[in-house]
Amino acid sequence: MTKPVQLVDLFAGPGGLGEGFSSIRRPDRSRQFKTLVSVEKEASAHRTLTLRAFYRLLLDSDRGMDAYFEYLQGGKHPSSRDDVKDLWLEAEQEALRLELGGEDGNHALEERLHQGLDHDRDWVLIGGPPCQAYSVVGRVRNRGNKSYRPEEDKRHFLYREYLDVIARFRPAVFVMENVRGMLTSRVGKERIFGQILEDLRDPVKATGHEGPEGCSSASEYTIFSLKDDRVYFPRTKGLFNTPDPLEEHEYNSFVIKAEEHGIPQARHRVILVGVRNDIVKGVGVQTMATSLKVDSTDDEKRTVEQAFIGLPPLRSGLSREDSYEAWHEAIKRVATKVANELRSQPSEHLEPEDRKRIAAELKEIAETPHEELPRRHVPNGKPRPVGPTTELEKWYHGAQDPNTKGLWYNHEARSHMEKDLARYLYCATFAKVMGYSPIGTKEIYLDYLAPMHANWKTGKFADRFKVVLKDQPSKTITSHISKDGHYFIHYDPKQCRSLTVREAARLQTFPDDYYFEGNRTEQYVQVGNAVPPLLARRIANKVVEILERAQRGELQQPHSKVLQA
Repeated sequence: MTKPVQLVDLFAGPGGLGEGFSSIRRPDRSRQFKTLVSVEKEASAHRTLTLRAFYRLLLDSDRGMDAYFEYLQGGKHPSSRDDVKDLWLEAEQEALRLELGGEDGNHALEERLHQGLDHDRDWVLIGGPPCQAYSVVGRVRNRGNKSYRPEEDKRHFLYREYLDVIARFRPAVFVMENVRGMLTSRVGKERIFGQILEDLRDPVKATGHEGPEGCSSASEYTIFSLKDDRVYFPRTKGLFNTPDPLEEHEYNSFVIKAEEHGIPQARHRVILVGVRNDIVKGVGVQTMATSLKVDSTDDEKRTVEQAFIGLPPLRSGLSREDSYEAWHEAIKRVATKVANELRSQPSEHLEPEDRKRIAAELKEIAETPHEELPRRHVPNGKPRPVGPTTELEKWYHGAQDPNTKGLWYNHEARSHMEKDLARYLYCATFAKVMGYSPIGTKEIYLDYLAPMHANWKTGKFADRFKVVLKDQPSKTITSHISKDGHYFIHYDPKQCRSLTVREAARLQTFPDDYYFEGNRTEQYVQVGNAVPPLLARRIANKVVEILERAQRGELQQPHSKVLQA
C-alpha cells in the first residue's frame, strides 16, 4: 500500500486547514495525507489541535470511538486511559506547541523535521502565518499609534518562518493562507505582497538557507492562483528568462471567496499554492495552472439556514439572576417596550407601514407563550429516525453514528444584559420582517435601543448590530465574535441571542464532533481564526491531482503555451 503524503501544518490554529487535507481518503479508505507535525503557540488552540490528532488516530485504529466521545461528555481524558494512552502520546508528538520566530521554537521544529521527514517522498507544507499586521482592522489600529513603524513590526515578516521551512526542506507543494489585507499592506511605500511572491519564488535566495542532504535539489517555485489559470508567478519575458511581475490588479486572482465553493459564509482570503519547479516543468505550467483551478461548486450558495439544520434551538441568558421565567419576563417586557416606541416614534428611514409590521411581530412575541428552551445543549445520543442525507449534513456529522442524533458540542448560549436583549430582539425581528439586517442608527433609531457610547452615532460603533440572515451565506466569522455577539445575532427572534461556538463552527464547516478546548472566549477565537475545513478539502483535492500527475510522469503537452493575463 502506498504511504500517505506527509503533511506539515504551521501556524495551525485549531487545525481547520489540516482537517480538510486529512479528510481525503483513497479508494481503499487509507488517508491520502498524514500529518507529521502541526505547530501552534496558543495554549487552548494547541489542546484542540492535539485532541483532533488523537481523534484521527483513534478513528484509524480498530478500538472504536468511545474514548473520544466519553471524554467529550465528561469522562476521562484520553491521556489517563490505559487503552488509548499510546495514541494520545502519538498525538502529542504530532501537535507541537511552539512559537515560531524565536530561536527555541525554530530549533525545535527544525529538529522534528530532520528526524521525521522522508526526503525520498514528496511532502506538502500548509499554514497561515498570523495576519494582525495585514488585516484592515489591525492597520487602522496601528495608524492610531503615533510610534508605530511597519518596518519594525515583526508580524509583517512572520511569513519568513514559513519561508525558512520551504528553503530548508523543499516541499513538493505548499499552501499559504492569509487575510485579503495582505494584498494592500505596505511597508514604506511598497506593497509587501509583491515581495512575498518573489521570496516564495526563490526561498533559498530570500533566506540564504540551503536544503539538507537528501532533499530535492530543485529550490525554486511557481506560485499559482486557485481562481484564475492565467495568473501565476513568475511569468517570464524577453530573452533572459527574467521574472515578469504581476500587475497589482492581478493580485485579486489569489483571493478565494468561500461562498462560491459550497461554504455557508462570505469569507474572502488570500490562498497561494506553490509548486516546486521540477514538478511544474514535468507537467507543464499551463496544465498545472488549469489543474489547480478550483471551480465553483454550483450556482446556488449555501445558506445559514442550511448550515444550522438539525441544531437544537437555545434561549439566551440574563447576565444577572438568570432563569427561564426571568428571561421570559424580560423578553415580554422589552418586546412590548420596543413595539410601543416603534408605533409612537416616527423615522426618517422607515415607512410607517414597515414600523407597524415590525411592532406587530414584537407584540406577538410578547403575547405568545414561549417554548421553554434550554441555554445549553446536553448531548444525549437519542435514536435518529432518518440519517444525514445531503453532502453538507454528512460532512457535519463526522464520525458519529448515523443512527443517533443529539450529539452537538460547544453549543451554549451567552448571557446578555436586558438592554442587549432588546437590541437583539429588535434587530432579529426587523430582519425577519424586512429581509435584511437594520442599518446602524438609521434604522436602529429608538432612544431605548441606543447603547451608552458617546460615539454611538459615529465611528466604529455606528453599525455594530448585525443579524446573520438565514437565507444567505453568513458574513465572515472573525475572532471578534469572542468580544461580544453584536455583529452575529441569530436570525430567530424567539431565541434572542448571538451565535454559539457550534453555530460559528458550522458556518466555518467544522464537523460537529470537532471539539474546541478552552473557555468559551478562547473557543470563539479559535473558530474565528480558522480556515474552513470543507474549503481546505477542496484545495487538497487539487493538490492530490497535481501530485498524481507528477507521479505518473505526465509530460508537458507539445503545443501548450503560457497564457498572459
